[in-house]
Amino acid sequence: MVRMAAAAASTFLLIAVLLVVPTASAAGPYDPPTVPELMDRFGLPRALLPGTARRYLLHDDGSFQLFLDDGCVAEAGGYRVGYGVKLSGAVAPGRVTGLEGVRVRVLFAWVPVTGVEVGGGEVTVSLGPIKKSFPAVGFKSSPRCIAGAATPATTDG
Repeated sequence: MVRMAAAAASTFLLIAVLLVVPTASAAGPYDPPTVPELMDRFGLPRALLPGTARRYLLHDDGSFQLFLDDGCVAEAGGYRVGYGVKLSGAVAPGRVTGLEGVRVRVLFAWVPVTGVEVGGGEVTVSLGPIKKSFPAVGFKSSPRCIAGAATPATTDG
């Protein structure tokens, strides 16, 4: 009787393991959204970032770190925009605040871009306390890095 109970318990355990193992492996690996897909989820134009932005860390509180393959200077809306290798800040639907790692060339100086808001068909860029709005239609394609241009991360002037 003891042997039958042990055999029944072993059989039950084997069946339970066989049922659980395929279920666990059927879930597959985690496939996080790409940077452009993430921009879409937050209602931000993909064209805010160059195509070299591929890796990121996004925390539950909305803070993020975004990594470019290399520093980059691009032309956007008649301005030179510099991107460092690492960008950081906080993201919420339609806005980025506390942005670090992006600068725009204004006259003879690189000025930090501290935030971006999207709404009402406009993209508003914050340069510290100064805000400048642009039509959202101007943000259709990602800026291309200019070959050989020095990034503002390596030049302060």
